[in-house]
Amino acid sequence: MPIVDRREFGGRFTVKENSQRLANYRYLEIQLMEMIGGWSHTTPQLAFKATFGYHVFDHAQAADLLSERLEQLRAARTSQEPATDDFAHLCEHVWLLPDVISRLVAVYRVLEPHLVSSYVYHADATDPLTDAPTVRLLRQLAAMGQSHVAWGQAVLEGLTRSPEDRKRALDVQADIEARLVECGGVTGQGIEAHWLTFHSAKEEERSPARLKRGRGGYTFRKASPPLDHPAVEEPLWFSDKQEDFNVYQTDDEWSREGFRHKFHQLLYGEVETTDRMGKMLAEFPDLPWEMRMELAHQMWDEARHIEIVAKAVEEELGGELGYGPWTLVWWWMQNDPDPLRRITVTNSWAEANLMHTLAQWRKEAEKRGFTRIAELADYLQADERTHVRLATDWIQKLTEDEPGKRDELAAWGRKAIARIQGFHASRYKQMPDPSEARFTFLKPDGRVEAGALSPIIGE
Repeated sequence: MPIVDRREFGGRFTVKENSQRLANYRYLEIQLMEMIGGWSHTTPQLAFKATFGYHVFDHAQAADLLSERLEQLRAARTSQEPATDDFAHLCEHVWLLPDVISRLVAVYRVLEPHLVSSYVYHADATDPLTDAPTVRLLRQLAAMGQSHVAWGQAVLEGLTRSPEDRKRALDVQADIEARLVECGGVTGQGIEAHWLTFHSAKEEERSPARLKRGRGGYTFRKASPPLDHPAVEEPLWFSDKQEDFNVYQTDDEWSREGFRHKFHQLLYGEVETTDRMGKMLAEFPDLPWEMRMELAHQMWDEARHIEIVAKAVEEELGGELGYGPWTLVWWWMQNDPDPLRRITVTNSWAEANLMHTLAQWRKEAEKRGFTRIAELADYLQADERTHVRLATDWIQKLTEDEPGKRDELAAWGRKAIARIQGFHASRYKQMPDPSEARFTFLKPDGRVEAGALSPIIGE
């Protein structure tokens, strides 16, 4: 049968230019991962937090795929750099934007659309035969970015219903776009187009010469002001008053009402863990990339858990979100400057504890005929195992040369557990001795004995 092959040898990029561009894209993908993750705990809307978890993991995966192609192009797998110092300054400016609307505008109306356009241009301009892996990769990433842009646009339409908000959003967009054009975009080569009608492409085939950035190029670190708890939308609320938690008391803890109380309290754990994973990604860029990928994966898991647990409270258990408070005794750990402390209690004790708690919930729900609740508890428990393993493996790996560090983390963790249990002690008949709390990273097999279990619901 006749065959037509319209592909031609030749593209606009050398191997070196190709890898430099991929390193520029990887820099922006990581910036987006960190910014969206770091904004989660100051973004009140639960639906936004949940979607942030999905998008953070998408950006992490994009950065990881770009690293694979960089290695194939003889560049360092970890390559990531802004094309210019001005582009790094732009990313810092976006990170420091103070409100939800401005942040969403910067990411979903400017940076992500620009990245999608850059991917499509690059895929069209490179050699379709010799550089087919790059073409395939960038078209895949462009499609993912388009889905993000569509979500962001839909959200912004809902957030900017007043003329004042709409004008403010447009002003922010114009400002960020002007800065983007001025710095030459993600590649420093200008805002490139993958096609223009009635225009000779030959006139603009050559990109301007690249500016050389030395080792002293501009960098910045992301940090969030310490908060007592994540921001949440009404009617959700926090309390440090014991009497406010009496609303969760019930004569039969395995009744539908009892399960409603348990899931409503668990929802805080899912919100807090989504937020704390994003905060760690933003504030600790020097952690091993493989660990950061796992943190991003956990943020995605916890974002799904927000959706699962919230729907369980409302649709399966007949509750309304916000009918009871959330506690203040967990989040303070997420302001600690040591990243390993941030996962010592939460991942290697609380989530290990939650694995056993969810197994008990599943069994009791099955006894009462609450089939859907039993299924949900079973799926949630499956994810928790991965999160416990994250802390176990990485604390062990990062303290291999510091055996005393693990004991130090455990001692700090037991004090933290005493603080947590001290607040909840009056609500439970029995509470284990905090000094006997065991952490998964202290044992070769990463297990926690049943004797270390606590009735407290948390992550």
